Amino acid sequence: MKIIAIMTDFGYSEYVGIIKGVILKINPLVNIVDITHGIEKFDIRQAALVLYSSYKYFPHGTIFLVVIDPGVGTERRGVIIKTRDYYFIGPDNGIFSLVENVEKVIEIDHELFNASYTFHARDIFAPIAAYISKGACLRDFGKESKDIVRVLNLAKKRGRKIYGEIVYFDDFGNAITNIPSKFLNIKYGESLRLIKDENVYEIRFVKTYGYAREKELVCLIGSNDFVEISVNKGSAKEILKKKGPIILEL
Repeated sequence: MKIIAIMTDFGYSEYVGIIKGVILKINPLVNIVDITHGIEKFDIRQAALVLYSSYKYFPHGTIFLVVIDPGVGTERRGVIIKTRDYYFIGPDNGIFSLVENVEKVIEIDHELFNASYTFHARDIFAPIAAYISKGACLRDFGKESKDIVRVLNLAKKRGRKIYGEIVYFDDFGNAITNIPSKFLNIKYGESLRLIKDENVYEIRFVKTYGYAREKELVCLIGSNDFVEISVNKGSAKEILKKKGPIILEL
């Protein structure tokens, strides 16, 4: 059975149910999975990192319908991306920045659809996902293209400095970064410096939240295999305030 996995910033709105209804009307046998509808409104960079951290856990052949679309109805493109193992459908605004092993990109011909200016998820992207789940040819939906928009990269390491960013804060106030775990080649309990907005914090690297002192700012490797900055029984967001560039000095 084919799987369509959906990610949006729609929250608890009727829009989620509507796009599922559109899909099921075309293919009643498809299995629909919600990744999340809690992406911060219009946050393309968060969507890109959450998608990158999620899609590898799905069976090969899964179709990812991703709609965080502040430019809906404008000249921004819609795309279908075929990779070695998956399909991705949505606006070409950077949400697919970290998708790997791209084999084919199709620029969707919006003229094929009688679409609302404000709900392409319902009128364009959901139907395409459903038809692909039934075996439709990708070229039926547009012409092949060579590239996609990329707005987020993984962090860079130069010597003992890691140049990254806080991409988003999760519901617990943990600061989720774009720094892969492999960059943090130090031992648990060792200290490092976090530099953000000209502020310098001395923090420890710990295995998990419970190894930090209560209210202590620390860093650890999150379940998504990226570095996160956290506070045991507290909120890193209250200390660091906002997203943006950071430097870790090992």
